[in-house]
Amino acid sequence: MDFQLPETGWTPNLVLFGFVICFGSAVPLGMQVSVINAPAEQIQQWCRKVLTARFGATLSTEEMEILWASVVTSTLLMGMVGCFCGGILSSKLGRKKSFLISSTLLLFAAPCFLFCRMAWSIELLYLGRLSVGLALGLSLSVIPMYLAEVSPLKLRGAMGVLLPLGITAGVVLGQVVTLDQLLGDKDLWHFGLGIGGLLNFICFVAYWWMPESPEYLCSFKNNPEEALKVIRKLLGQNSVDGALEKQIRTGFGIAQKSKGLSVRDILTDGKYRLPLALLFLMNAGCGLSGINVLFSVGFGCINLAASSCGLFLMDRFNRRPMMLISCIACGVTLLLNTTVIYFINEVSWLPMVSVGAIVLFLLSYQTGVGQIPFFIGAEMFEIEARSSALALGTFGNWLANLIIVMLFPIVQHLWGAFAFLPSSIVCFALAIFVYFYLPETRGRIVSDTALLISKGFKSHIR
Repeated sequence: MDFQLPETGWTPNLVLFGFVICFGSAVPLGMQVSVINAPAEQIQQWCRKVLTARFGATLSTEEMEILWASVVTSTLLMGMVGCFCGGILSSKLGRKKSFLISSTLLLFAAPCFLFCRMAWSIELLYLGRLSVGLALGLSLSVIPMYLAEVSPLKLRGAMGVLLPLGITAGVVLGQVVTLDQLLGDKDLWHFGLGIGGLLNFICFVAYWWMPESPEYLCSFKNNPEEALKVIRKLLGQNSVDGALEKQIRTGFGIAQKSKGLSVRDILTDGKYRLPLALLFLMNAGCGLSGINVLFSVGFGCINLAASSCGLFLMDRFNRRPMMLISCIACGVTLLLNTTVIYFINEVSWLPMVSVGAIVLFLLSYQTGVGQIPFFIGAEMFEIEARSSALALGTFGNWLANLIIVMLFPIVQHLWGAFAFLPSSIVCFALAIFVYFYLPETRGRIVSDTALLISKGFKSHIR
């Protein structure tokens, strides 16, 4: 049977839960995405000094670039590992304990960064980056499920947006704190890298109050009594009427425990072929859209303002048209920017047009491509497949980010003004795929959505 929470709307405890997830986890995660960028030159100079002092080694420019690339990509590689660990842990230990593990890993990174300069230890810098990667991978797999499973049907979109919104806010905050005038100079960069740990303490303060997912308690632990307590705690003592209580007790009290499906199970089951393709390609499209090469504070603030609108948009508009419009608009604005950059020396006002095109791209990105892939997996997969499916979807995002980090500088060097053209093509291609295969998930119970796309690419989604 389908697990349905009562439609209570926002309650104080549900708002508090969202606050803890957003500010205690998502914002520090976003900070770790951006704090490494601005002080890169200062950190590289420090690395040179450490290697000279400890080993008598002097690195060439090319060797330093390789070392720095390994520092940056180590987080991405561990993020790939972390997303699959998140799929396993969330099924075995539950959403709450998996969330605690990811928060602990993120907090562990803070002292690594804070003391690496004092200890003259590049190893601590690497250890901190590896820990951040694991925390990011775990969080992006676990938190969307956690948010969806404690949310009433009508609030799933608004709650799901809290993760990308918090990450976007953290990226901007990380850009600000690592400015040269603040914590980005040669003497303070390590504080910039570790300061996110302060916000992370919110998770630990609130952890003992935070409930486990009621759907997980029923389906995996066969514990409807505890699930009812959680529902009343989050949504109010009067939120559970007699009919719902009877449904949960009788429907799950006599049920067998669900067994989470492994990654291999869902890869080999034909009914998951289309939803997996949708989730993977939407996450990959999010990463390949070109958003990760726009690293200025000004654009970051615009991106944050656009992201904050998601709380309103996802609560009121359907996912399918928003995703479709967002993909097309991102493709058009990237194509426009490519054309403008190519002719930028021909007309004096074209630089302003380029800036305008980027702003329009950011607005377009945050209406769909930048938010919906984070939580739509929880709306397409039933609980036994959800953990592994979200792990695979998140892997698509990490793989796309790795491709951008490794290849965009090369493409920019070779193609110049046409560097954003591949991203534009990706957005148009994703729009076509979304048009033909993405069902509407807003206001629809998960089992109905899963049934719509259970016949693979022969499914009739409308």
